[in-house]
Amino acid sequence: MLGYIDVLSEEQSKETIRLVEKLEKVWIRRAPVPMDFFTVGACTYLEGCDDIAKYHKHRRVMNPVLRKHFTWLYDILVEKLSTQFGPVQVVDELGMPGFHIFGHKPGQVSDPACAKRFEKPLASLHVDIQYREHSCYWNTYDEVDFEETLSFTLPVELPTHGGGLWLWDWLELDTEQIDNFNFQGDENKDACIKEHMQDTDPRENKEFWENGSLPLEYDPIYDTKPMVVPYTVGKLFYHTGHVLHQIIPGYKLQPGDRRITLQGHGIKCDGIWRLYF
Repeated sequence: MLGYIDVLSEEQSKETIRLVEKLEKVWIRRAPVPMDFFTVGACTYLEGCDDIAKYHKHRRVMNPVLRKHFTWLYDILVEKLSTQFGPVQVVDELGMPGFHIFGHKPGQVSDPACAKRFEKPLASLHVDIQYREHSCYWNTYDEVDFEETLSFTLPVELPTHGGGLWLWDWLELDTEQIDNFNFQGDENKDACIKEHMQDTDPRENKEFWENGSLPLEYDPIYDTKPMVVPYTVGKLFYHTGHVLHQIIPGYKLQPGDRRITLQGHGIKCDGIWRLYF
């Protein structure tokens, strides 16, 4: 299941950007200079998968900060998601939903090399299985659903020519396939997709299918075209279950372009969706 939910107004999105910029000192750089990729908040796939203790140390520092500045945003998020999915809760025992920032810091512009790199694939194909790192927390509940998991993205700022996700929503994945595709290495995933979204449908581009992040022995993915999921500022996109996806590279990026999104996941425990980053 996947879809969109209207969450923030234009004014609320701008306020979110203002507050994210206000927290510049706690942005964590996730790529070497001159690449501008930052996160705000304790992020499971970037910290917990390597060192769960480090994740929780960061969580204890950042959750109070996020709560102070974004309680109003979490309240809106919970209200909107609850309407769609039933009871929802942002939990303090895990990192609260946080932000991805692709682009420059406040008052700056990105290095041209950054824009050039962000016009290439930024991540390999993967499915979201971060929840595996938090078994100690899930074990505190009687009933936990690991089949219908929740992932969401709420854009608050997008580049001039937009952004989005490639999604193979109709591809059924078993456990072995999930393990195979999740978090592939960095090697050979820089095959540039020269035209997409506006000039040429990327699904018709031969170079897309030559992306080195795809294991050549896995034939079905070559026969399955991804769906283009465009993002809109203030409109949350969600998917449930183990959905194969990949971030869409930037398109004709400008020096001042940025992509800021609120990111989160959810696991349904004892009838309530518990949200985390």
